[in-house]
Amino acid sequence: MKNLLFYLKIKIIKILIPYLVKYNALNLLSFLFILNLSKIKSILPKKKVKFKIIILSKSGGIDDVVQSQKKNNDDCLYLACPRIFLITVFNTIFDNQEYHNSKKFYSKQGKIKRDNYKSFLVEFLKILKKRYDIHAFIGFNFEFKEEIELAAACEKLKISFLLLYKESVLTEEEAQYLRYVLIKLNEKFNGHKIAVYSDYAKKIFTESNFVDKNKVEVIGCPRLAKSFSFKKKVPKNQILYYAIESKRGLPDPFIEYYGNKFFKDLKEHREYNPKYNWDLLHVKTLSVLKKFAAKNPDISIIIKIKTGQLVNKKQYLDLPSNIKLKYFGAGHQLLEKSKVIIAWNTTAILEGIAANRFILLPYFRTKKNNLKKKNELILKLKDENYGYSENDFYKKLDFFMKSKYKKNHIHNEQCSLKYHLHNADNKADLRLNRFLNKNIKYKNIK
Repeated sequence: MKNLLFYLKIKIIKILIPYLVKYNALNLLSFLFILNLSKIKSILPKKKVKFKIIILSKSGGIDDVVQSQKKNNDDCLYLACPRIFLITVFNTIFDNQEYHNSKKFYSKQGKIKRDNYKSFLVEFLKILKKRYDIHAFIGFNFEFKEEIELAAACEKLKISFLLLYKESVLTEEEAQYLRYVLIKLNEKFNGHKIAVYSDYAKKIFTESNFVDKNKVEVIGCPRLAKSFSFKKKVPKNQILYYAIESKRGLPDPFIEYYGNKFFKDLKEHREYNPKYNWDLLHVKTLSVLKKFAAKNPDISIIIKIKTGQLVNKKQYLDLPSNIKLKYFGAGHQLLEKSKVIIAWNTTAILEGIAANRFILLPYFRTKKNNLKKKNELILKLKDENYGYSENDFYKKLDFFMKSKYKKNHIHNEQCSLKYHLHNADNKADLRLNRFLNKNIKYKNIK
């Protein structure tokens, strides 16, 4: 029933908004916007509401806000806004190709439409602020086209637009492509302040002139606290494999978003091979797990497949009965109960380290799969955490599963938590809370 109401609401949004935008019915549009806001009940304020903050919904990002505010929120009412609302407004002004084609969006013709979109948002926000007294917006990714001019419109009206950037766990190659994108686009962050996970994310943003140093702060990843809470909990006899994504840590998403020609002047792009991927690494890892499951029927193996991840269903036919697939939901509950974490180029590895679980990475080198350091997350784990061949991987997995779990012993190197997530001290939630308290109310930045 809940899902039915949600999809009905989305349907209504998609039908009504184009008419309201076309006929400049800003009062009705603001009323519809308010109707679509929902209170985040897990972080309701302890005292009388002083500030209303609209969160442009994004999983992971909202988790960070919740982790930071569940004990610290005194007077802020956090309201989730479905991103489809702004996307539909955007797509009424821009055509579908302009949303999906970055070249058109950043063209001179696109700039004219962007200015029109910004002017529309300014008038819309004036009415919304007068009617509902909003104080701030929170977004999570600077590349969301529908939010770029929203940040600029907020700045013009002195409404705080805060970017809590959560996409900054990067391989060296991803960082090179991101830096190039920011420099070539020559865009400037139009909002009030940015919070990032790491020092290197801040460095990329400031050195590319995307944002001034005084407008960006390193706060770390607050939601990692959930993983830290598992440290002293003895796990079950279970293995958790985060199914390897074909292009994770590779530059392909940038190329799909901006186009191949966009990167013609990037030196590193000369080595780009569109056929390079982690498919073989996944197939071999899955093969080892099948063998291990067959020989160890008392051990449960969970394969967590990311929502939206393309799946070859044939790979998962005829699995041993002790291997289960999980497609939906966050992986925290699975992490809590698992003894060994297997993954590749994902934040889930860092969550496993924070939870003090045994970490095992498939590090198979073959002629067809020549691993390159620039394509890997910097983790600096011990030799025991890498399976250098399928046989070595099997032996180390067997070793970890037979090892006694000592909850008071630190099993992994911790430096990657500070490097990628700036939260080895488990205090990122407090840093985000301070960031929000300082910046929710708009102040001129000198």
